[in-house]
Amino acid sequence: MSSAATRFGRRLSPSERWFWIIDRMSPSNCCGRVRVHGRIAADRLAVAAAALIAEYPLLRMAVVDNSGRDPWLMPLDSPHIPVRQVTAAHSEAWIGEMNAELARPFDTREGLARIVDIVSAAGTEDEFHDVVLTISHIVVDGRSLMAVLRKLVTHAGGNANHLVVERDSIPAADDLIPPAARGVWRYLYTNLFDQAAAIVMRPRRFDVRNPAAIPVRQTRIVHRVLDREALAELVSDCRRAGVTVHAAMTAAVARALGEVSDPGSAGVAGIGSPVDFRNLLRPLPDRDELGIYAPVLVGFVRFGPAVPLWSAARSLKRQLDRGVRQRRHLSTVAGMRFGTPRALESGRRLAEMVDRRAPWNVSVTNLGRVEFPAEIGAWRFSGLLLAASNSCVSVMTVAITTAHDEMHLGFCHLDRIVPERQAREFADAVLTALRERPEPSPEPVLQQAAQRRPIGLPGASRDGDFVDHHDVVGHRGNIDQVR
Repeated sequence: MSSAATRFGRRLSPSERWFWIIDRMSPSNCCGRVRVHGRIAADRLAVAAAALIAEYPLLRMAVVDNSGRDPWLMPLDSPHIPVRQVTAAHSEAWIGEMNAELARPFDTREGLARIVDIVSAAGTEDEFHDVVLTISHIVVDGRSLMAVLRKLVTHAGGNANHLVVERDSIPAADDLIPPAARGVWRYLYTNLFDQAAAIVMRPRRFDVRNPAAIPVRQTRIVHRVLDREALAELVSDCRRAGVTVHAAMTAAVARALGEVSDPGSAGVAGIGSPVDFRNLLRPLPDRDELGIYAPVLVGFVRFGPAVPLWSAARSLKRQLDRGVRQRRHLSTVAGMRFGTPRALESGRRLAEMVDRRAPWNVSVTNLGRVEFPAEIGAWRFSGLLLAASNSCVSVMTVAITTAHDEMHLGFCHLDRIVPERQAREFADAVLTALRERPEPSPEPVLQQAAQRRPIGLPGASRDGDFVDHHDVVGHRGNIDQVR
């Protein structure tokens, strides 16, 4: 093991400490899944896991604290990423395993990552593996997780003697924010702006009919897939309407929130959008670096029978563009040093207050088109999906991943608060809103009367500036409403 494993150690940053507080109350995990079509020899994932440990200092770390105070990242004497293998009884067994991974806490004193290999049709020509990588949200966000998952399967499918280059340890994202975005006044302005907007807009949250204390909450997923033709059609329509796919998707989520809570009603939904800001940090982190690089900007999205989807999407796009121009996402993270408790007990009280008072409890995490190989040797990849445990704010996170000419959506819901039946209804309502979208038109008045037509679905937006990057394909298909 490299000597860097013994050199590196530091206090958790304020943003990492916030997720540490949440994780001590209820598991805060990020999970990525990919299906590998082909045979994976028994030791390949263990070899690949060792390569990840050799490359990433954070994967050689534990989190230790002093009786619930002052948490630190400290090197492990013998870092290890466990690999658990499961024989699947059916092709969708991975969903149950992913649910278990979301709900299972890490003993952060022992490590921050683990792998599950769900094997189907073992020993046959149709053998495939659903590989699930889980890393603690204390040190990773969705985009970082996908980079590590890509490296995991690349190492597993490559030469065992492949050279692994160890990364230098870098500061947390909080410490890379440019000075111009720091300062208590910028932080207070950002918070007051959101609070004033919430007072004026009076946003609707996801209707919580079954309150549950944070410690008993567990996240589960409902899975939906949008195929390549549906994806191409939506991307094309978004370009014609002058909006991003993220904005269109969030508008559909807002409409679904209204329909599930109070069918036929109109109002404003508060929805969080994580925005990747690593391109604004100095020095610039590598695109595959581990860390938390996606703070949330809150948008207030109108919905109702008289509100066209494209109008709602344009409004959200303007809000997010303005927030990015004002660097409000940078100020939010920089200001966490003023407000994040240093002790677990005071953190619990803050988390419970935020849970009650935040103007939103639904978020849309769109990773966009993720760089991921279509095949390595005899292996073929499909089904790339992100899921994340909900924090004290969200009761529903819609995690969107686009790869291999498909979009996979994980509706991550708190099962004690949003039962599976209700989560399925919500997922179906989102897809219905997209199917029934009007023809795109630059004029909202024309959109409202436009003929409704079948759907296509989102490709990716680059979270940092909400610019879409999609390779549009022209192949017939439909929306596959998988479990």
